[in-house]
Amino acid sequence: MVAVTKVALALILGSDAARVRQRRSQTAVSAAANTTKTWQPKLLPGKVDVVRPAFLMLDEEKKQVLVSQFGRLTKPDQWWNPLPLIGPGEISSISFSTLKSDVGSGRMGARMGAGDRFVDRKRKLLWPNKLGRAPTELGDFIVVPDGFLPPGMSDGDLFLARADGSVARISESKTGTFYHEVEWHDFNGDGLKDILTVRCTKTGSVFSGFAFTGEMVWMENPGKAEMDKVLWKEHHIADGPDVIFKSIPGPNGGRAVFATEFFNGAGPQLSVHMLHANGTRYADKVIDTDSGGMGKPFAVDIDDLDGDGVNELLVTNHQGPDDEILPAIFAYEVNWNDLTGAASSYKRTTLTYGPSENKNNNAGVGAPGFAHAFYPAAGMSGPKYIFCAGDGAFDVWILIPKPGERFGYETKLIDIGGTTGEILRYDFDGDGIQDLLVPDNDFWGLHVITFE
Repeated sequence: MVAVTKVALALILGSDAARVRQRRSQTAVSAAANTTKTWQPKLLPGKVDVVRPAFLMLDEEKKQVLVSQFGRLTKPDQWWNPLPLIGPGEISSISFSTLKSDVGSGRMGARMGAGDRFVDRKRKLLWPNKLGRAPTELGDFIVVPDGFLPPGMSDGDLFLARADGSVARISESKTGTFYHEVEWHDFNGDGLKDILTVRCTKTGSVFSGFAFTGEMVWMENPGKAEMDKVLWKEHHIADGPDVIFKSIPGPNGGRAVFATEFFNGAGPQLSVHMLHANGTRYADKVIDTDSGGMGKPFAVDIDDLDGDGVNELLVTNHQGPDDEILPAIFAYEVNWNDLTGAASSYKRTTLTYGPSENKNNNAGVGAPGFAHAFYPAAGMSGPKYIFCAGDGAFDVWILIPKPGERFGYETKLIDIGGTTGEILRYDFDGDGIQDLLVPDNDFWGLHVITFE
């Protein structure tokens, strides 16, 4: 009764927050009854202040979002330090309740400070990438793939972050090697999940030129009591994959791994690798290449884009300002019964091409970033919407399905103003409508896009 009275009073007083909650609740109900409604993205005003946000991890177990932080020491508009110096790597957390309050009010305004740090600067992480929680049965650990290209940042490793924010290195250090993400699978049949990952190694110098090699490996779990105390034994799988990958179950308990080879010296490519249950590779196939017209493949995901019950590959390239091929998102139809054989085929359809450009010519700038398919509201079916970080394009791409047109999309651009990192999708205020949490790595903030 008290809550109802407060809402009624807020409406009487003309509260913007109350009107937002009421409108979003009404539209969520209509979504469940009518999946043909077209949902439009809306950027909420304000932002959550946080230093150098980059990758976001949904931690439902502890009702928080973990934010990996790295990048330039200062904002681009801070005149007193114009050099592109790199700031310290760290990881912070923001609670679901804080995000629920901000999103529910219709305006972002929370601040994150030193007290929100999970892994602080004293741990000397370089460039923490896609964070992930270890399987629950293995203990309370966050896996941290570390390192990247900038000078002084490329000697990365894999770490396990403990609940108290301390970290333990589990990979054997290798000069110039960095990691982006991991998956957990049991490759030796001991009942403990091991780590599957890909990594890139940079060699050379600014004087001789740089060279890059990629490698897929699995790392053997030493046992629950030793997980954060010893280095994990590495098992080589294949050369080539270097940044992003996704796997699905394969024949006879193995895995089919789809991977991008962004830094491949012979030419960037998208590939699939068939693994036995023990992690050895028995077949592989190049799906597409830079020279084949897709550009430099970066991110890959697996989802049913058109709602017909059959999954496709959702792939982005990552193009620089001077590349002939423009930034784009692609769908690949897959013969799931034959991924590498004579009958295998991967028909490419361009979902959006060059909708936005990189906003500067700085070294390493590229667009877009990660793309994922989703439904904006509860109760929907049919073709999915797609969100994608524009990355160096300083925006977010929202692809809205065109009625009656398979793989046909209208692209809406939401300007963020700085380099957009990994976007996190979640219904933070529980109104049945999805919210997109968007990091601005340049101007240090978390923004929210919702739908109406």
